Amino acid sequence: MGGMQVLEWAATYPERVRSAVVIASAARHSAQNIAFHEVGRQAIMADPKWNGGDYYEAGDPPAAGLAVARMAAHITYLSEAGLTEKFGRRLQKRDAKSFGFDADFQIESYLRHQGISFVDRFDANSYLYITRAMDYFDLAEEHGGLLANAFTGSKNTRFCLVSFDTDWLYPTAESRAIVHALNAAGAPVSFVELSSPFGHDSFLLDVPELNRVVDGFLRAGGA
Repeated sequence: MGGMQVLEWAATYPERVRSAVVIASAARHSAQNIAFHEVGRQAIMADPKWNGGDYYEAGDPPAAGLAVARMAAHITYLSEAGLTEKFGRRLQKRDAKSFGFDADFQIESYLRHQGISFVDRFDANSYLYITRAMDYFDLAEEHGGLLANAFTGSKNTRFCLVSFDTDWLYPTAESRAIVHALNAAGAPVSFVELSSPFGHDSFLLDVPELNRVVDGFLRAGGA
């Protein structure tokens, strides 16, 4: 969502944006992105405690639904290589499978932890509206269906786009589409695809190359 906001600010207020760094993002969501969000929304709304969104007075939010939504979303932030390296098919604190529905595998336990911890710091209705806003965002649609039109006023804005080779949530092709649009609009842009095993979450983790790219870009612009 942060990358989408940067793109919107640069397109809408080009005179106020001198440098824009867009990391692992897209100008609009793909069908796959929308699909994963819809799974999360349906999980929340299927929880009886959601109550049509009116759960604040009772003080009993749809925690189970929100936890499942977070679990599904969290999978998209990771990569197969990263999951295999970190968890593989290793069992969670046991020597044999239970052949039940407890968290036998480490990855199951990890996802459940992510879901449970998320509900303590996030609101279910906020999740619904934020994911919906992201799905509706389409920078090209706002400018006659041509992405390059969004950046016609951005010739004085420096852009830096970064993607990660294992990010399947916002793959490199999405960043390249933005770069092509910026080129067509005559806006200065640099682009790099970095190698990282962490999927979309790479931008949150220790990727020294990312630090060097962003630092070099900002220093070059005097930011």
